[in-house]
Order: sequence, then C-alpha cells, then structure tokens
Amino acid sequence: RELNSNINQSPLLADTSPEEFYQREFTRLELIADVEVQFPRNGGRVEKVGGPRNRDCKYLVYGKDGDLRRTLVVDRNGKVFEVSDEDDDDESVYDEAPSIRLGLGDFIFYSVMVAKAAMYSFTTFAACMLVILSGLGGTLVLLSVYHSALPALPISIFLGVIFYLLTKVLIEPWIEVIMTSPIYV
Repeated sequence: RELNSNINQSPLLADTSPEEFYQREFTRLELIADVEVQFPRNGGRVEKVGGPRNRDCKYLVYGKDGDLRRTLVVDRNGKVFEVSDEDDDDESVYDEAPSIRLGLGDFIFYSVMVAKAAMYSFTTFAACMLVILSGLGGTLVLLSVYHSALPALPISIFLGVIFYLLTKVLIEPWIEVIMTSPIYV
C-alpha cells in the first residue's frame, strides 16, 4: 500500500503542461495500472482482453455502432501500438504484405547510367552495372538495419559515377597498353 501511495492516481489531471507530461518517465506500476476511459453517451467503448500480468494484453476500441475500430497493444516501455489487420485496409492499392518497392525513376537513372557507360566501352559498362547492383544491395542492407524508408539512388549512382570515371581514366588506358604489347608465356 505504501508503494501505491506515491503513484499519481490521475496523471492526466495533474498540474503539468502536455510537454512535461510526454517527457515524463512513468513507473512500472503506473504503466500496468488499469485506467477508466469515459466516452460521451453516444460514443464507443474500450474492452481489455487478457489479464494484468499477461504480456498479450490488448485493448479493443469499439465505435458507437459497436464495430471494432482498432486494437491497441502496450509494450513494456509504455508505448501504445495499433495492431493493423491487412485485410481491413480497403484504401490500400497494394494487397500483398509490405515489401520493398522501387519506383520508375530509380530504374530510369540506373538504365541511363549503364547506357552511358555502354556507349564508351564494354569494360565501363560491366563495371558500372556491377557497382550499381552492389549499391542497390547495400541500400537493401541499410534498409534492413534501419527499418525506415531510404532512397535507392544515392549509393548506386555515386558508386556508378566514381567507377565510370575510374574505369574510363585508369583501367581503359591500362587495358589498351596490355593489348598493344604482347605478353609471351
């Protein structure tokens, strides 16, 4: 009982600004405490599914018509997440699971770079194509690490331009020298 007396029973009604409230670190007991939500008479309701010690505790939010509007989950740090159902999303253009998508602009830039390299020589074409694919692979690795949207062009185009210039200035003249002087084995 002594431990519960230190907990602010109504943290939303405390004399703090919204900024102070959002910056506040809540105790574990405050995070697992049950709260009561009051809606207007014609409003909806919130139903708790699962026990207080159950890690799979969910909150179901129903609208005024009784339809399930959303499912909320609270993690160990007190962050609230909405569980989305892929089948309910009628607005979505894509019906498949979330995946990596490249836009048309990405392919245009890649193809222009490789075409420009192919106009010079096969060596620059091969170097640029391999480096652009490697840059795209590097972008995908970064995407899996950071779990946020990343542009697909910068790494690939930067590496493509650098290797185009290096191949054109260094490797092509070296290949010309090797081809003009025969090597006997």
